Amino acid sequence: MELYVFDKELNFLGILDGFFSLRWVRRYSKCGEFELHCGLTPATLNLLNRGNIIWKNDCTEAGIIEYRNITLNVQKEEVLIVSGRFLTGYLNRRIIWGTERLYGKAEVVIRTLVKNHAINPDNPERVIPMLELGTLKGFTQEVSKQVSYSNLLETIEGIALASGFGFRTNLDLTNKKLVFDIYVGLNRTAGQSVNAPAIFSQEFENILEQEYTDSLDNYRNVALVGGVGEGPERKLVTVGSGEGLERFEIFADRRDLSNEDENGDPIPDAEYLPLLEQVGHEVLAENTEIQTFDSKINLRSNLVYKQDFDLGDIVTCTSKKWGVTVDTRITEIEEIYEHGFDVNVTFGNSVPTLIDKIKQVVR
Repeated sequence: MELYVFDKELNFLGILDGFFSLRWVRRYSKCGEFELHCGLTPATLNLLNRGNIIWKNDCTEAGIIEYRNITLNVQKEEVLIVSGRFLTGYLNRRIIWGTERLYGKAEVVIRTLVKNHAINPDNPERVIPMLELGTLKGFTQEVSKQVSYSNLLETIEGIALASGFGFRTNLDLTNKKLVFDIYVGLNRTAGQSVNAPAIFSQEFENILEQEYTDSLDNYRNVALVGGVGEGPERKLVTVGSGEGLERFEIFADRRDLSNEDENGDPIPDAEYLPLLEQVGHEVLAENTEIQTFDSKINLRSNLVYKQDFDLGDIVTCTSKKWGVTVDTRITEIEEIYEHGFDVNVTFGNSVPTLIDKIKQVVR
């Protein structure tokens, strides 16, 4: 496989046709990432500069080189390691500059945030060059959102996760554009009849390795969200439900969520309380029960990658031996190019990392 390298203006620089390994990690409601190991030569050192873009021609996304490292391995070979995020990672370089209050379709809200803070901001120095919005799909999920000074990418990830959206930034080399796109995967579960079903099972021999996790460690199903005010005057909303031992509560302190507009006039409760409710939905989306299959896919089986299943699709995973069957979304696909080609798939919500938990606390 050849890798094509471009500078940040999308000018073609060259082809990297030899490397030791490549991890290409696609994610549904988060930004993907990559890591490349290759031999150190004057050519690779010059080609794989920080800020350059790597693209493999079987993918619509591309990666930004954000990190470089040179090491000497056990075979006494000098190895150049480069890694970074996919193109949507550019949004991580922007914050919500000021306060945004947005009501309506979640798809439109996300597009508005990208437009206001990366494509057509008030300050032209904040423009991300070549970035444009893809086609409006017309998804119907609703959102009420007020956000101030938070990271743009993390804000979008929160809305997308709560709304069931995926997003990506596609590389349009013909027009030298970066196209931000929102999408929803296909329903390929066993119980539907619209799309060809995708059923993953050791019994069907389309799984080589599999790990199942079923955990309530991070789970919450009732969120109490606190807004402005003190004591009995404080604005509070409850999102979610549960009772007895099946009720798992969490408090979200959003005293910073102002109930005044930019002129200092009060926002009516009919507009303010939905903002708190949206916070609750996002908190619960970040604290779901963990039920996940991490699986190494048999690429020589009855299901063909990117044809019969792809990132974002909802599929059926089953193990008769373990007594488990779940309909779940493909949330992450890790492509590994090393001694051949392997695909590791995450079905369902992955276990939160320490960084994920820290971000939840900070918010």
